[in-house]
Amino acid sequence: MAVSLAPHGISVTSVAPGFTATDRQAVKLTGTSGEALRSQSPFGRVGEPREIAAAVVYLASATATWASGSVLDLNGASYLR
Repeated sequence: MAVSLAPHGISVTSVAPGFTATDRQAVKLTGTSGEALRSQSPFGRVGEPREIAAAVVYLASATATWASGSVLDLNGASYLR
């Protein structure tokens, strides 16, 4: 899509978030399951919704045009491409 839409001035990007601490996922962050999720990142925590949102705001901005075709991994180094 990024290649096809670039001539029209449209950039295409993707966000690949890791586990994120949302209200819906709160139960999974308790007890041993929460410890296991947090241990997947060398930061020892999971992402916050505001961190994901900030990246999406940037990618939706005109200053991110040159990022077209990219996939932004937001996972606290729990997964590396």
